[in-house]
Amino acid sequence: MQLYIVLAILAFMIISFVVHKFPFGVTAMICCVLLVVTGFYTPAQAFSGFANQNIILLAPMFALSAAFGKTSLLKKIQNQMVILKGKRGYLLLAAMFAFIAVLAAFIPTTAMMTITLMFIIALGNTGDITPTTITIPALSILSVWCAVLPVGLGSTVFAQNNVLYEGIVTNENQLLQFLDYAKVAVVPSIICTIYAVFAYKLMPTKSNYNIGDVHESKEQAAISKRDENIIYVVFVLVMLSLFFGTQLGNIMYVTPAIGVIVLLITKAMSVKETVGALTQDAIWMAAGVLVMANALGDSGAGEVIGNFILTILGGNPSGMMVLFVFAVVTTVMTTFMSNAATRNVLIPIAASTCLAAGWDPRGVVCIVFFCSNIAIAFPSGSPACGIAYGVGGYKIPQTLKYTLPFMAIAIVAVVLTANIAFPIYG
Repeated sequence: MQLYIVLAILAFMIISFVVHKFPFGVTAMICCVLLVVTGFYTPAQAFSGFANQNIILLAPMFALSAAFGKTSLLKKIQNQMVILKGKRGYLLLAAMFAFIAVLAAFIPTTAMMTITLMFIIALGNTGDITPTTITIPALSILSVWCAVLPVGLGSTVFAQNNVLYEGIVTNENQLLQFLDYAKVAVVPSIICTIYAVFAYKLMPTKSNYNIGDVHESKEQAAISKRDENIIYVVFVLVMLSLFFGTQLGNIMYVTPAIGVIVLLITKAMSVKETVGALTQDAIWMAAGVLVMANALGDSGAGEVIGNFILTILGGNPSGMMVLFVFAVVTTVMTTFMSNAATRNVLIPIAASTCLAAGWDPRGVVCIVFFCSNIAIAFPSGSPACGIAYGVGGYKIPQTLKYTLPFMAIAIVAVVLTANIAFPIYG
């Protein structure tokens, strides 16, 4: 019965996201309330998303972004982007996407999305390259390049995946090594980047993009040099903490909050500005989606879907079919479950399936990790998706012309490279 309750609430969430009669955050909160009313969760459990470490990192990052938006540096960056945009639009996109790809190796996707938005907003609303047309393409670049380069966060990908299936492996040669994930993911990421550079024109040109606060800040009197310097120092230190997140551990998730506290104490940012930034719709959206992801896992939906995969594969499937099925199912599952939850469910199942059939599991494991990051068609695909859709004010049918081909290209590309690097049948 609990499974059906959660699936019904999930159906409501999907329909509400598509129809978009309510802000995404309101829909997510309605889902949390329904989980309590139906008796599936207690109030503490249903609203536990606000205590999640990603939300604790995300909300203060919005405040820091708002503070950074008051500085003269953003105006200077905007002027340079406008110049570059007017002369060489594709060069601007290539430079921006390269910037995102590199930082995606060091900074968690949730924080990286908020950083990216600051520079996207600086583009202005004239011409083809605007915040509305670029936000989802930028999200797609961030998604495919997440932990791909073997530095920073990417340096631990092999270990993260090995932990999930090493207990069932008898041959150590079937465990991932340091560069194995990069072998599978780099080429698909490059292909998807090329797609984004040209396909951004498929995005809608109009939306309810929330850039009013930025425009208002340009009309206000310039902040003092003292406040500007404080903001710069705090912002740089917080960015450094994210770069070295592996070494800092859990402390990384509270460094943005520490930065906001410093800004408040020094009065470089007002309480009113801070409260406004901390209560954006995107934050409500992300917190609610995290709880729904937990509900899907706790209700057994993840296990049901995983067992369904084994039924689909049947007897004696081709190597390409095995890789393709896991790629598609991972992408679909991640649309409605958290990235980590999908990986935790599917990687052991994928590895067990491969080992039972005498196949090499490494390609499938890499595919599950890669495809758990590319579900960008719905705001529920990840906290970063929630931020992009929430800030952009998009209606999902408007973005499908870009997102569906993107995901299809990513799936085909990663299946081909995984089959070359680690063929199922050795």
